[in-house]
Amino acid sequence: MVIYCYPLADLGQSLRRSFIVTFLAVIAILGGLIPEFSWTTEVVSFQSSAYTQDFTADQIKRYAKAVLSIETQRKQAYQEISRILRKSPPAITCNQRESFNNLPANAQRIAVDYCNNSKEIVKDNGFTAAQFNAITNRIRTDDNLRRRVQNEMIRLQRENK
Repeated sequence: MVIYCYPLADLGQSLRRSFIVTFLAVIAILGGLIPEFSWTTEVVSFQSSAYTQDFTADQIKRYAKAVLSIETQRKQAYQEISRILRKSPPAITCNQRESFNNLPANAQRIAVDYCNNSKEIVKDNGFTAAQFNAITNRIRTDDNLRRRVQNEMIRLQRENK
């Protein structure tokens, strides 16, 4: 294990990068077709699908934008459902309706809206589920692609500040 020391001025940037790396690693590990969220680890995951060879800079930019948007939606849904339940919500999987059947109706509506919004975000960024998941799957094994996406996410976050 390597421990890096950063000056305090770089601490925020280091924490952002660590979050992004962790977030993408979890996405890659959990892989998938339909967006889902795990309340305990607070991540979005995507189940497996198609695999392609190369991705353009534009695809990377649109993918990074979609991932950041989905994460924003996931955080909001988590907070709203937590407030309704007055505790941390159970694990919810978008493609498994029974995973949120035990929630109160208003919390179920938030979960369904999150799942539908995630699908729309992918579509609005110009991807089919298969195309989006091809990038997600490749990130799992392609360090260069993972770095490209991470760098684009950092660039987009800086641009939006």
